[in-house]
Amino acid sequence: MRKETYNCLSMGYGKEILREIKGLRYFDDADILFYWKETLKGVNLLKRKKVVNLTEMRRLYIGLVAIEMAIRERMGGGI
Repeated sequence: MRKETYNCLSMGYGKEILREIKGLRYFDDADILFYWKETLKGVNLLKRKKVVNLTEMRRLYIGLVAIEMAIRERMGGGI
């Protein structure tokens, strides 16, 4: 996941990631875990397809990065 985090931040998606993190503040820990698992399933399903909607894949990766950062923030690691 760290490679995706670096790629998203270096490509200028920082504002979108922060927007996603703000939305996750209203979720409790169990909801975030469920959202993380479902997002990973979505990424894995898209990877198996021959033709992939890149916009959808980008949104899923931004969501994963936001979830990872939100989890770190809740654990006390900060952003």
